Amino acid sequence: MTLAKDEDNPVASLGSPALLDKFDRLRDLNISHLVSLPQLVVVGDQSSGKSSVLESLIGFPFPRAPGLCTRYVTQITCRRVNQESVAISVIPGAGASIARKEKLRAFQAETTDVNAKT
Repeated sequence: MTLAKDEDNPVASLGSPALLDKFDRLRDLNISHLVSLPQLVVVGDQSSGKSSVLESLIGFPFPRAPGLCTRYVTQITCRRVNQESVAISVIPGAGASIARKEKLRAFQAETTDVNAKT
């Protein structure tokens, strides 16, 4: 990929919101088998610190409780914006039934109170 050096070009750097939004739209089309998109993947055994790595990258704590662990794939998308917010949604697996996919896609939550305890 060749990126323009022109500072007026909105996609002149890999961190530009316009370019990141385009990556997200491509990812939503599920074409990762055709196009290699930039991503960071954290893998490891249970309780090996994967969530701690993600916390340190995003500056946002994951829930903690005895016996609690992250049991699902977690996709985090970060953007630099003026207003901090968190949007949560569920992306169903390819093998889920149509009814299950619809139910999971219907779940969405968003807040600007990023320090909320509940």
